[in-house]
Amino acid sequence: MKLNVGLISVGYPNFRVDIAKENLDETVNILKELDLNLIYSNEVSTNIEDTDNFIKEMKLEDIDLIIIQNGTFADGNHIIKITEKFKNIPILLWGFPEPKAGEYNYIAINSMTGFNMYTSFLYKLKIPFNYVFGRPSDEKVINKVKNNIKALQVKKKLENSKFCIIGGRAPGFYLSSVDEMRYRKEVGPEIIYYSIASLLKDASNLDKERVENEINVYKSQFKIKTTNEAIEKSARVYLVIKDFMKENNVDAFTIKCWPEMQEIYNFAPCVVLSRLNSEGVMVACEGDVPGLTTMYIENLLTEKSIFFADLVNINENGTAKLWHCGCAPYKLACKNKEVSLTEHPTIKNGIGMSTEFEMTKGRVSMCKLKEDKDKYKFFVASGESVTEDRKVTGNQMDIKFDSSNEDLLNCIVKNGIEHHYAIVQEDIKDKLEILCKWMNIDIVEPS
Repeated sequence: MKLNVGLISVGYPNFRVDIAKENLDETVNILKELDLNLIYSNEVSTNIEDTDNFIKEMKLEDIDLIIIQNGTFADGNHIIKITEKFKNIPILLWGFPEPKAGEYNYIAINSMTGFNMYTSFLYKLKIPFNYVFGRPSDEKVINKVKNNIKALQVKKKLENSKFCIIGGRAPGFYLSSVDEMRYRKEVGPEIIYYSIASLLKDASNLDKERVENEINVYKSQFKIKTTNEAIEKSARVYLVIKDFMKENNVDAFTIKCWPEMQEIYNFAPCVVLSRLNSEGVMVACEGDVPGLTTMYIENLLTEKSIFFADLVNINENGTAKLWHCGCAPYKLACKNKEVSLTEHPTIKNGIGMSTEFEMTKGRVSMCKLKEDKDKYKFFVASGESVTEDRKVTGNQMDIKFDSSNEDLLNCIVKNGIEHHYAIVQEDIKDKLEILCKWMNIDIVEPS
């Protein structure tokens, strides 16, 4: 979601305000290239009257983030004025190093002193803030600025999202549910429900031509190793979920995929989940709300498809195996590798469909949001996905984690992390740390 971002540089006329202005102008040019609404002051504010005038300008907008640059050392009243008028609005504080040694024989901007003073004020006032320190020409600094903006976009999107639980949670999966009022307050999404009975009723009432068109999609794109009945039911369930999504403005789903789907409909919806996730609609299986939220956050941060899986083994070669029964998004398949649609690998008995394919390799992050006693936690472990040590039915990914497997398991057990994980094909640890700071969520990771 697009953010309204305020930008102000503050300074003191006895220092080199011209250098602060150069940093401000370069920052404006960079931020204008991003997908945000930038409200900024063209000049460095060196007196309280200038800051008051900019505050009035920002008040006309629904500000999501204020970037305050310590262009030079500045009076502490600037930041006090801003925080008085914008209570609880996130602040990104930006300090600058002195010009390179030898350019001046005096302290030219003294930004770091002002920056240090402002951080202590924000800490004392318990105002949410983060910081960057460095020149706008430094790529690492700008990436951190961008990651803070992206994190707050994700936070805003979560606060305006709607999730749907189809049917409830799987039997005995007690921690797949959440305290909905606390979840809405601390994480953001609204939760609504769609019963299995209603879904199957809607599936039976679909227009035959729509169903046939979807059947042809499956037959034209995949190698089919299951029944025509399974293909038709997959087409129907896919269509009714898409319809419900459009009619109810739903952003993501989690579905109770067993046992009612098999008992009533003789069906397993794994391929439906694979297809929706490949299209960018996050769907978790087994009614797992924290798992769905993890997938959703990873997708918002990266715009990539997410593999939702169990940690099933520590292999003899030192890798860890992640596996699930066939819901992995086929978008993750290796280029030019076949994607097969088969009967379900654990339910069997001709019931389908599930996907089978080899996934692409590279850097990954395995994550899980956890609802803990006092606050939410976010587990993250990064590593490299590698060639699997064996062939299995369903979907698998072998990961060589950066940590030892002993530390990985210790972190999982010590923090009570549940058994479902969301794996994204990118190292998102830095992005997650920033997001969790803004959301007041603790990061936990193997040591």
